[in-house]
Amino acid sequence: MFSIFPRSRGIALEPITTAPTKKSKMAINKLAGCFLLTFTVIIVFTHFIIIQDDDRTGISRHITTLKQWLPSTSTVEADDKWDNLYVPREEFPETRWVQGVAGFNYFHNLYLSNGTYIVLTSDPEHLPAKGVTAIFSGLSDPEDRWHHRPAAGEDRFMIVSPEEAEERQLFERSAVRKTGVSLMFNDVAEGKLSSFLNHYYHFSKLGFWAAREIRVVLTDSLFILSGEMFLGLWRVVAASGETELPARLIYRANATDWRDHAGITTWFQQAVLAETIVEEVTVYEDRKKSGMTFLFDKIAIADRWAAHRAGQEVKYWNKANADLPLLNVTREWMDPLRNQIKKLVQTEGCEVKRNDPEVPVVVYVNRQLTGRRLVDADAAELLEEMEKLDAEGVIEFHNAFMEKIPRTDQFCLALRSDIMFGVHGNGLSHQLWMKPGSGVMEIMPTTGFARDYAILGEMMGHEYYAIHHNATFPPDQWRKPNGWMVDQGKDFHSNRITVDGKFMAGMVRKMAEERRYVTEPELP
Repeated sequence: MFSIFPRSRGIALEPITTAPTKKSKMAINKLAGCFLLTFTVIIVFTHFIIIQDDDRTGISRHITTLKQWLPSTSTVEADDKWDNLYVPREEFPETRWVQGVAGFNYFHNLYLSNGTYIVLTSDPEHLPAKGVTAIFSGLSDPEDRWHHRPAAGEDRFMIVSPEEAEERQLFERSAVRKTGVSLMFNDVAEGKLSSFLNHYYHFSKLGFWAAREIRVVLTDSLFILSGEMFLGLWRVVAASGETELPARLIYRANATDWRDHAGITTWFQQAVLAETIVEEVTVYEDRKKSGMTFLFDKIAIADRWAAHRAGQEVKYWNKANADLPLLNVTREWMDPLRNQIKKLVQTEGCEVKRNDPEVPVVVYVNRQLTGRRLVDADAAELLEEMEKLDAEGVIEFHNAFMEKIPRTDQFCLALRSDIMFGVHGNGLSHQLWMKPGSGVMEIMPTTGFARDYAILGEMMGHEYYAIHHNATFPPDQWRKPNGWMVDQGKDFHSNRITVDGKFMAGMVRKMAEERRYVTEPELP
């Protein structure tokens, strides 16, 4: 006979009896009595002490009250979600434009029907003054040599009143509700014209060793998708006071157009936004073919061309995200994303706190293996000066060739950083994951300037400096007299960029002293 008890050699096991003894019966009766007494007390308590002011029956009221004290289960939550999945047409809520700037707009209750996004409103005055022009783009005119993309027509986006929607029969009899925050990217490739979502770092510039290394630095794709488009949508949502991670990312582009060859974008989505659904253009097509109406509870839409058409500062800097600093956010607006990355790197053994609590961490993003770099003599002097500060105990210095560092370790280093500097390049996108108020210095040729990472620094609330050899290049010199940005200059992407190592050491010493007592926030 099979037994769950182990048999020991030479030891006889007593047979197990299942017949209840007199003592066990008494114990069971006492336990049952205690349970009935406790339940009676709870019923009386809920009836006389916390009576609900509604018209439900007494039993229903007691059950509701008791359920509030019980832990919620995924089954109950799932049932609630399914109960609210379908919305009858007579109960369609009106769309509300929550907040935004040109090219980055956040809506509550936006509809998708027959492939068209529909704003249903009795009050169109609450929408952006420039209307669809500032929200959504159509496809370019094949005859336009510049491939400008106009505001979307009604085949892609429309604003209608409830009466007009009813008259034109724009909706089906019910809508499928899509809950949670959706982030939608409307950029799409046309012919040879890219959506700009998949620009990537060219490995050929790194030398032969890079072809053998799987580890890669942040790519243009992640800067554009995270630093511009994704970050822009996150800021719009955060500016409204909402900080839940997105439920889904919606691409109008084909996967081959938004996925970068190095796989950084997909890594970010699958590792950091691990529970976020990624929807490609085929899902959009399926929704259109289904003949159903869809109701997005919360959806933010990014449209690069809308930003360029209707933005305030965008045209002056040629940056789709140039208006985003105009949106007011709290200092902690990036915390949900930053904390998500922190959880990931800590799980893999990263210690995000300083080695010495009073010694700031300084990261030099070294680009000497790339085409855009410092002259060799200046690069050597810069390292020498930083190593002196490290030896003095002023800073904890890291000379980081990001191309050689595994992805997770790159983010760990960024989280730890108090000060980050380097020649203009994608590695400076890592300032996104530094603590708010950190220090960033971007080295550029004395002949020019580009505002890419300055915008990120402003959005993050960092102390940012553009460096021209042995001086800072202040914001009041970033524009020409006519208001447009200054040129990058002929040496901007060259290997002839210069910097004064001693000047940089002085800047780092000052910035480190100001951050001596900064601490890494604990996870919530």
